[in-house]
Amino acid sequence: MHIAIICEEYPPAPHGGSGASYRDLAEGLVLAGHKATVVGVSTTQPQPERVDVEQNGVHVIRLPRAHPRLGTRLGGWWERWTLRGVLATEHGRTPFDVVEASDYNGWLSHGGVKGIPAIVRIRGSNLFFDAELDRKPSIFEHRHERAALARATHLGSVSRYAADRTLALCGLSERECRILPNGIDAERFSPSLDVPMEKELVVFVNSLNPKKGIEELVDAANKILPSRPSARFVAIGEDTQSKTGAYVAALRERVHPELRSRFEFLGRLPREDIIPWLRRAAVCCYPSHMETFGIAALEAMSVGRPTIFSKLGPGPEVMEDGVSGLLCEPRDAKDIARCITTLFDDPVLAQRLGDAARARVLAGFDRRDWVRRNVEFFESCVDSLRARP
Repeated sequence: MHIAIICEEYPPAPHGGSGASYRDLAEGLVLAGHKATVVGVSTTQPQPERVDVEQNGVHVIRLPRAHPRLGTRLGGWWERWTLRGVLATEHGRTPFDVVEASDYNGWLSHGGVKGIPAIVRIRGSNLFFDAELDRKPSIFEHRHERAALARATHLGSVSRYAADRTLALCGLSERECRILPNGIDAERFSPSLDVPMEKELVVFVNSLNPKKGIEELVDAANKILPSRPSARFVAIGEDTQSKTGAYVAALRERVHPELRSRFEFLGRLPREDIIPWLRRAAVCCYPSHMETFGIAALEAMSVGRPTIFSKLGPGPEVMEDGVSGLLCEPRDAKDIARCITTLFDDPVLAQRLGDAARARVLAGFDRRDWVRRNVEFFESCVDSLRARP
């Protein structure tokens, strides 16, 4: 098959979970003998002109943004029409079997390529997060996201929670939606006997953003560290709130002065450098206020570390509370601290949860099975569209 993926944050561009997941999917498709083309408007970094490159067998097309003089709305329309035209041109050269885009930003609001499935996968739209986090709505983006979901020939989602909530917000609850949880490279994110666990080390890996629960984690550290002289916290991730590092500075200030040497902010690190930190951790903690899935937590689970995740949203779909991890109330620093100290004080429980976490990843979230399930989904979309009158 030849799969076209629309992704504006495809690595090595600055990216979050969606960009990393689409990279894993595209490269996994190529390894499985399929073709993958990724097209995206470079919203996360300056891009003066179109660039075509091949990355690990994936054809990647990066398109420039609209001229700033067009403004947000007109420029947004121009970018979406340009993207659609590029898809049509590339389809004419080497036909696609399906086109897929995330619901975020509504890149398929004008429709996909005529005659082939247009899949919108629910991964975390502005509409979803504005509603879940009670944020000021982005009306322009909401309009495109709703239109893309309505015009899609097929829908997918990374979790049941995200699907149900998003489709309800769009008045599309009756639409069929295939649930395809993200997969990760379980061989790469694996336990290692060569990396000793560091007692009472807590590791957080995610963007530094209030919705990821980093502020509550700092508050939990302030409760834990005074009575545990060997404990320390490490936060790995990019400051997404300020270009000057002001948000990280504010987080450092939030740590009590006498404890600041024991709470480190390492910034953004390559995946290769993150894995050793996960392996060293006594506890990995992700008290996110809301996710559509939770790749970061799953990577820690894959490494076999006892992991704390949010009980909200799709948290229970990712881990079973008390079986393959602990689910916390993410807005309650006291509850986060309770979960961490429970794992500190009960190494037998911590080991059992870590082993069960690894087993859960291998059973349901391994990338090799995930790529196969996605190919089966794409094939079913092609078959169902052909069968329509």
